[in-house]
Amino acid sequence: MSTKGTIAFGDNFHFYREAGDNDRVYLELEGVQFSAGYNRVMVPIPVHVWEVIRQYQGIDLSAADMTDDEIRDRVGKEVDRRIAKWEESGEGKVSIVSASFVYGGVDAPREEQIQNGMEYFLDRRRHDREIRDAIESLQKR
Repeated sequence: MSTKGTIAFGDNFHFYREAGDNDRVYLELEGVQFSAGYNRVMVPIPVHVWEVIRQYQGIDLSAADMTDDEIRDRVGKEVDRRIAKWEESGEGKVSIVSASFVYGGVDAPREEQIQNGMEYFLDRRRHDREIRDAIESLQKR
């Protein structure tokens, strides 16, 4: 099973994210020259590849501007949807793994799932703000 989430690809390139890595995007190029040294690699990116890549957002920073109330509302609604779907399926007949890494097991108490979701989204908001600030800092140069 691949952990790569494709952003863009072509005959000789693959621009992607790795599952669980929220700090980087990756570019694989085939058939191009590169220069490598200690702690450094330089890959000339063909302009047609760059023009395709630059059309795509590398990361979703939508949590950066969310308030605590917006996060709480989103988490509550998502937990309630998960629980309702699970109950409709006959409680356990259908495994609900969607977003389990965020909320935990769907059979966990609602408040526990909400707490897990709040922790996840508060951390994601912090991370998104750090990335946004780093982008803005580079753009000011």
